Amino acid sequence: MMTVNSNIRYTTVLPARDVEELKKLAAKKVISSVNNGIREAIELFLEKVKLELYAQEMAEASQDINYINRTLDSQADFEHADSEVGGLW
Repeated sequence: MMTVNSNIRYTTVLPARDVEELKKLAAKKVISSVNNGIREAIELFLEKVKLELYAQEMAEASQDINYINRTLDSQADFEHADSEVGGLW
């Protein structure tokens, strides 16, 4: 169970060259700190992985006839409502 805005202290081993690059970026005020640079990198990585996973799941779903039928049924159910706004959302 995740708590919003909670932090966990976690020790990891990073390549020295990456830490040095982060220190240089922090010294140039490109990032606010090495810690913040690492946090931002993790956030970007997780966002990328989740997007890739979603794309994979959608590719698999596109092969599932039941999923396709449910999607088409749902689309047909909202056809009248969509026409009320000119088909634009």
